[in-house]
Amino acid sequence: MQNNRYNHMGIHFAIRRADESDVPEIMTIMNEAKNDMAHPEWFVADDENYIREHLQGKGYVIVAESPIGGIAGFFVVKYPEDEENLGTYLEFDREQLAHVAVMDSAVVGSVYRGNGLQEQMLEEAESLLDKEKYYYLMCTIHPDNEFSRNNMESHGYKVKKIALCYGGLPRCILLKNLRKC
Repeated sequence: MQNNRYNHMGIHFAIRRADESDVPEIMTIMNEAKNDMAHPEWFVADDENYIREHLQGKGYVIVAESPIGGIAGFFVVKYPEDEENLGTYLEFDREQLAHVAVMDSAVVGSVYRGNGLQEQMLEEAESLLDKEKYYYLMCTIHPDNEFSRNNMESHGYKVKKIALCYGGLPRCILLKNLRKC
């Protein structure tokens, strides 16, 4: 499935579900983000195995294709295991935990930033969810990352808690409850 979207400047990006052939470009963008962050504590990079696990059923990955070819950005959605379920931070019970999907990582290549791709990929990621099974959508964002936080809040995510995650890094825990929307 592919959605053709245009940003505010009229540039066309194809937003689609990733496949195995996209992994090398996804990892290039991941490594670029890891190496060029003005605030390295804002972003925790994943490895190639992590991306492949999500392509094979632990979730899925959305990509934005550039109009000149190649991947401009990606967005990982995770179906969390018990120990990595963000619902535990909000003291969800076992039933609630079973309905959590994590909007896990969003990265846009540096030359494509400012084109609204994080928002477009989020919208596509949400549209592909089985909303009967996954209706608690969660994510983490560094408290100082106003761009990502504003983007998620504008899509109905609300900060529910600030906690230490990923080995002690401060993160806002955001929740969007589709059953209340």
